[in-house]
Amino acid sequence: KILPQDGWQAIAAHLPPRERRGLVLVDPPFEEPGEFQRLAEGLAAAHRRFATGIVMLWYPIKDLQAVDAFRRDVARLRLPKTLKVEVDFSEVRRLDTLSGSGQIIVNPPFTLADDLRTVLTALAPIISRDGKGRVRVSWLTGEL
Repeated sequence: KILPQDGWQAIAAHLPPRERRGLVLVDPPFEEPGEFQRLAEGLAAAHRRFATGIVMLWYPIKDLQAVDAFRRDVARLRLPKTLKVEVDFSEVRRLDTLSGSGQIIVNPPFTLADDLRTVLTALAPIISRDGKGRVRVSWLTGEL
């Protein structure tokens, strides 16, 4: 089901689903200050309500300090099976320019990390601005 509503409200209103299975994709606009903090807090709330579900959080890579802090905040949540996937389109040069894209995925399907590493490594040079795209797929936390 796709819900055209504020994702933060949807987490509280619609989780967990009756089926106890599903995927939650959070794609915030990143137009307001504090979006990374809100994203980490939203992940914690979603996991409390729906620990068996897959949760995917999208984020832009612009400000490397903000992205590093966000990764640390997510790791500190100590949620089991938390995967980090990032693709760089270009070198970070200016904070107002998108240089890459990332996702945090909690409870990913068993083979997803290897499958993403294979596919994204092949795509990175094609989608990068300079032909030198870079891919990072790693676990922030494993099974706890």
